[in-house]
Amino acid sequence: MRNQALTGYVLHQAAYGESRSLIYLFSQEFGMIHGLGKKNLPLFMPISLFANGKKSLKTFSQSQIGAGMNACFNTLTGQGLFAGLYLNEVLVKLLPIEQPMPLIWDSYQNTIQQIATIFTKTVLHNAINNDPLPKPPDDLSLLKFLLRQFEHQLFDELGYGIDLHHDSVGDTLVSTQAYRYRLQQGFVPIASEDLDRHSVTGQMIEQWQQWLTTPLQFINDYQQQPTPTSSLLNQISHSYRMVIDDLLDYQTLQSRELWRQLNQLSI
Repeated sequence: MRNQALTGYVLHQAAYGESRSLIYLFSQEFGMIHGLGKKNLPLFMPISLFANGKKSLKTFSQSQIGAGMNACFNTLTGQGLFAGLYLNEVLVKLLPIEQPMPLIWDSYQNTIQQIATIFTKTVLHNAINNDPLPKPPDDLSLLKFLLRQFEHQLFDELGYGIDLHHDSVGDTLVSTQAYRYRLQQGFVPIASEDLDRHSVTGQMIEQWQQWLTTPLQFINDYQQQPTPTSSLLNQISHSYRMVIDDLLDYQTLQSRELWRQLNQLSI
């Protein structure tokens, strides 16, 4: 790269000498880029800069916050901060170097905007048909839904998508049949005597697919029936955590551990 203009997000940075940092940048143009640049660039805000270098470690210069971006970003706080750190850590560990990932980039940007919106007590705009729906900042169900929605997109783009239409042998899911998700297999049919808290029915999987397709439906269902909606979200979250852990070769996620220590909850 020679004076390559990039726009992206700093996912992680570590001190490198007295005046520079080692930066992991998720760029719109080339995906994950590693480089040396200005210290203390903000997280969760769009950055524009220039990259130089032929090797895997670039030199970043002329970094500016939010230049050329048509969005207003708020600093993440509270639960939203932990969620953002989780997204960043997952991407740093899973994304290939210098491989464009435009769909994941768009999904990340939208998710960060939505999280910032929730936890600054405004309204959720993106991906919900632009209908303003107030949501209390202490309600974590919407936050967890946004994380699962992002992970679903990430799995698809990395080639590890979860099939929500067929079971482990390729048969169409049956609404009344119970299933349990297994790695490398998908949703495996189980007998009634094998049911546990992580079992789901075909109808529940279909409901989850509808939420992914129309996030507004998740909001409506939660407002009408918060307990069943949260229960299904937790069951689906268990399956998605299995996939994340497998992709990471069961490395410990610092952001997840911090979340658990401070909140006694699973992200």
